[in-house]
Amino acid sequence: MIRAIAAGGVACLLLASCTAGQEDVEAAAPSISASTGPTAEPTVAPLREARTGWKVFTDPGRLVSFELPEAWVVQPLQPEPGTYAPDSLHYAVRTPEGDTVAQLHSGILTPEAPCNEADRTPYHVIGSEPLDLTGVPPEASDIEPRFVVRLITGFRFFSAYGITDQLGGADGLACSLHTTVQGNQALGRFSFGDLEVLAPKAPANTGPQTTSFGTIGEAQAYFDTPEFATIRDMIRSIRIAEARPAEG
Repeated sequence: MIRAIAAGGVACLLLASCTAGQEDVEAAAPSISASTGPTAEPTVAPLREARTGWKVFTDPGRLVSFELPEAWVVQPLQPEPGTYAPDSLHYAVRTPEGDTVAQLHSGILTPEAPCNEADRTPYHVIGSEPLDLTGVPPEASDIEPRFVVRLITGFRFFSAYGITDQLGGADGLACSLHTTVQGNQALGRFSFGDLEVLAPKAPANTGPQTTSFGTIGEAQAYFDTPEFATIRDMIRSIRIAEARPAEG
């Protein structure tokens, strides 16, 4: 079932509760399930101090850290084999109600799908802010890493938010938009947001965990809410190590 999200739909802001018309992942996206192991964050000394009312998540290898509200949790995910490099990172950030607001993945191996000229469609950037990442080589990127909120046009306006170092298509047209960043050798290409790739979908291919809008104005109102500002601040807080720490 497809539900349109109204501009004032603050209660639907958290990702798992927004069930408008887009499938939850892009065409080539892997299937990922929650781990059956412990759900609490690994007990690793944080790489930095958190702001008041927040805490810092650091992965066991001390490659990535980010801040999140004290009541939110980070849970491990189990990806499908072959879609990510060995020993890559996979975590979901969830609210106390169990809503997933972002996922972190490293070692992304999914190749970029071909784009036919006839399949390109307009896209819109409704938010773009610089990121202060450590160890991301700018020469491997289209642009310096940024936090972005983008829409792509299908039968509705489909959205994605997260980090990227890749521009959209020429002339404001694209088949898909990648929300990933090239990291260091230990991380590879990684993502932190709601989708790795944003692409328009037909109504028959939509799913329950994504968001679409009837107008760009509705989307802007949705992403301007204080609730989404918390998600944005969490994603923008991500930091990566310059290299994997030496063992021993």
